[in-house]
Amino acid sequence: MMQKVFIFLVFTMILFGANIFSVSGSNGDVAYKRIIKHKDNLALSQNTKEYSYQAFYNELQQQKILAIKAEAANKQKEQSPQKTPKTYQANNSYCIGDTNQNSLIEDAKNHKGGKYVWGGTNPRGFDCSGYVQYLYGKHGVKLPRTALAQSKVGLPIDPNHLKQGDLVFFMTDKKRNIPITHVGIYVGNGQFIHAASKDRGIIISPLNSGSYSNTFVGAKRVLPS
Repeated sequence: MMQKVFIFLVFTMILFGANIFSVSGSNGDVAYKRIIKHKDNLALSQNTKEYSYQAFYNELQQQKILAIKAEAANKQKEQSPQKTPKTYQANNSYCIGDTNQNSLIEDAKNHKGGKYVWGGTNPRGFDCSGYVQYLYGKHGVKLPRTALAQSKVGLPIDPNHLKQGDLVFFMTDKKRNIPITHVGIYVGNGQFIHAASKDRGIIISPLNSGSYSNTFVGAKRVLPS
């Protein structure tokens, strides 16, 4: 709340070619003090005392306008609704997003036939986790970079209750001595899309048959419900 200021005392004192002004509130406390030099008077033919009073008044009006604008801005900020993205905690990590499974799956399928590049994270070439991270990031969901790290976020899902957009994880390379070496995105009907290999690129594969059914480890849900 802006406190109204009263000009209680204004006095002029000629000191080394300067006017000293003091403004006090109704309680007698000095609220403002300024020295305006005569050389600041752009109209040399104008009475010095008259000019100084006018300059001082103009400055007070300017400060008043700035205070009113600042107060109005603060009120508008307080009244504006704050938009909070959907979030949930999972395994000491978090995912943020506001998208749906259909739009993400449609976007994922647009990359079908794309190039596989080890370490790739963009449409010029993806590896499995780079492909997953890119797609989910595009749809507002933050994911770690590697398949192993991605397997540690989200909510564990029973394989019999998979939904489009769930992440599916595999252990396809025992030589790496880690529990998760591959990741894909479930697209429905017992299938998932993934950046498979240099030879096959981005493809859709069956989850319940073939080599991937033997290396399947588990699934996580990272899209907000």
